Amino acid sequence: MCLLSLVCTAVSAQSERPKNEAIRVFVDCDRCDSRYLRTEIRFINHVRDRLDSQVHVLVTRERSGGGGRVWTLDFFGREEFEGMDEQLVFYTTSNDTDDIERSVLVQTLRLGLVRYVARTPLGRQVQVSVLPNDPLSGSTVAVNGQAQDDPWNYWVFRARFSMYSAAEEREQTSVYRGSISAYRTTEIWKVRVSVYGDYREETFKLNDSTFTNIQQNSAIDTRVIKSLGDHMGVGLGGSLISSTYRNQDLTYRVAPAIEYNFFPYAESTRRQFTVSYSAGYNSFGYESITIFDKLNENRGNHAVQTSFEIKEPWGESDISVEFSQFLDKPEQKRFVLHGELEVRLFRGLSLNLHGASSLIHDQIYLPRVYPTDQQILVRQRQLPTDYEWQISVGLVYSFGSIYNNVVNSRFAGSAGGFTRAF
Repeated sequence: MCLLSLVCTAVSAQSERPKNEAIRVFVDCDRCDSRYLRTEIRFINHVRDRLDSQVHVLVTRERSGGGGRVWTLDFFGREEFEGMDEQLVFYTTSNDTDDIERSVLVQTLRLGLVRYVARTPLGRQVQVSVLPNDPLSGSTVAVNGQAQDDPWNYWVFRARFSMYSAAEEREQTSVYRGSISAYRTTEIWKVRVSVYGDYREETFKLNDSTFTNIQQNSAIDTRVIKSLGDHMGVGLGGSLISSTYRNQDLTYRVAPAIEYNFFPYAESTRRQFTVSYSAGYNSFGYESITIFDKLNENRGNHAVQTSFEIKEPWGESDISVEFSQFLDKPEQKRFVLHGELEVRLFRGLSLNLHGASSLIHDQIYLPRVYPTDQQILVRQRQLPTDYEWQISVGLVYSFGSIYNNVVNSRFAGSAGGFTRAF
């Protein structure tokens, strides 16, 4: 039997197409390179729908402490493999390229599929081997994806900068963005410090004038979180914010918070049901006098939020509700409802729902002087509103062959000269 600490390979005749006895597998993974998976794993039949599969593989991932990812592969047996479920986990680092990530994903998929293939006639053609550079050769074995000897003490630093420029005869846009972050994640502590800034300038040549729109936003955010068992965490956060869009010259906030998860955090890739509460102190400094005749003010507020997320073979769901209000004026409050739902109704048909709605009564930062028509058109300033909402509904239906094995990448990535849209 192959141990999980070993690197295992399921080998088959790669030059041959899957035979009738090859198992049918549905790999359920968003943003995965499906063409690469079909090319590299040929000892199975790839199918387009989970209801056509004998094995359904649900791939989920989340960020790890070092900026990498934790990948969880849940194997669900169907038909004659009903009840044969398995879970495999692997880790990638922030320095791993997309090619490394997809290679390790393929290797782990092969390993998980061995137990199913072994129960079919094709199992006689499968070999399991250990690569020479396995962890038992003397290198340090990681525990929970963390190195045992870390000179950085789990600290990770990241700096980013980007610029964008575009122009036409009568308009020009330039955007500059930059950020620096440092974070440290262990089983007990989670620390993050980040600095962010962006500058956007747009110039429009109108019929009788020139209009220039400039937006600047910057922020410093820090938080320290401590784990309290498998279901709870407490934290302290602080921020400094400057935003021309929201009339904020300089605003800072300090707030403690507590969160409870009805499911163990170890199951967070599959399901979460959290309730959190925070209460904070805010100091607002405005660029111009607000509709409440304030140029600066100090306020306390609190917020409660609940969120439910689940990813299952039938689809996934994400629902959250948030309520916040100022303590000195309870009528200044906000209520936010957000939800996403993706359901595979039956073979070939999926339903996608997305909606968000907010009741807004806390825009204390709105400037006394109402924006001009030009400022409204280019969204230079936040406008007064009592509500906002958005909703989308989508249906996806596919039919035809259940198999999804063939890869043909000719003319991939371009129109190939056949069509052009103006």
